[in-house]
Amino acid sequence: DVLNSWEAAFVTEVKRCGEVLQRHTCRAVCHKYGNDARCRFLFPHEIVETSYFDPETNSVVLMCRDGNVNYFNPYLLVFCRHNHDIKCVLSGKGAKAAMFYISDYITKMDLKTYEVF
Repeated sequence: DVLNSWEAAFVTEVKRCGEVLQRHTCRAVCHKYGNDARCRFLFPHEIVETSYFDPETNSVVLMCRDGNVNYFNPYLLVFCRHNHDIKCVLSGKGAKAAMFYISDYITKMDLKTYEVF
């Protein structure tokens, strides 16, 4: 009985946190760098009924039920309460792009270099 009530509460929290933290709404930042016609974060995602492996691109395509919600892990979402975007990065171009994105993201400065001096 306790397990069932915990599971029901968890599912409710996943839905609530998903709406608040994971739902994408296009803003001005989505259309920087000349991306006037399309969101630069590639929203909305393509709807995919079930996850599968694509041998042509050597990648895992994750299930997507709502094109405006980031791919997420329900446990990370509920227990950490932050937005995140899950990607399956095996190797090749995807891994290189992820490496550059992560290194750029963690080393970005709040101030522009010309504002420091």
